[in-house]
Amino acid sequence: MRPVHKGDSPYLTINHYSEAQEFLLERLGYYCSYCELPIKHVPHVEHVECKHRGGSETNWNNLLLACSHCNSSKSTKIGLGERDTRIWPDEHNTFLAFKYVGALPEINEEYLRTQEAGLLSKARRLYEILDLGYYPGIAGREPKKDRRYKFRNEALGIAEESLITWNEVKNTVYCERVKRSIINLAKAIGFFTIWMKVFNNEPQIKTILIDEFPGTEKEYFDEYGEAVG
Repeated sequence: MRPVHKGDSPYLTINHYSEAQEFLLERLGYYCSYCELPIKHVPHVEHVECKHRGGSETNWNNLLLACSHCNSSKSTKIGLGERDTRIWPDEHNTFLAFKYVGALPEINEEYLRTQEAGLLSKARRLYEILDLGYYPGIAGREPKKDRRYKFRNEALGIAEESLITWNEVKNTVYCERVKRSIINLAKAIGFFTIWMKVFNNEPQIKTILIDEFPGTEKEYFDEYGEAVG
């Protein structure tokens, strides 16, 4: 899960939370703040603490971006005063809190057990309310119209093919051109964390991904694009 930095509120007051959408898109890009799915068609302004359960409708600190799947899964589960029961991409190092096994996101228990007490349970609660581990055929689950798994699989396949191409040309005169194409492709397809995982041994790709996915929290990465924290 890409950690993000929204910056200070760009407004003093607004009349409706929809007015914050353009600011969020400008600062964070057209990506779900949770699953990293590109949301170019219908980006949702997401209330961390649900507006129907006392959460502020317009406070900048209560707003993120979400796809329809994460938005509906999270629904009204987090009310006023309950933010601290989970971890959040604009507050914690979610890049290390979660990991990918293939194209399936999982909780990074090994990392979280080394962190402050309670962080593992907070990560698990966020993972569960977003239903990030869903895929068709999972035991004991009714099928649903959730295509996040499909788009993650596609992104993983394209990223892996891109790595093959990169390895073929990175020491040639075509290096810069292919590098630019890979970055543009990653931004179009989304799933920042998948690209970072696939290109884990390629710092010159990772550092550009961190720079060019809007709003990525850079304090969680070193000069080589390695995750720190």
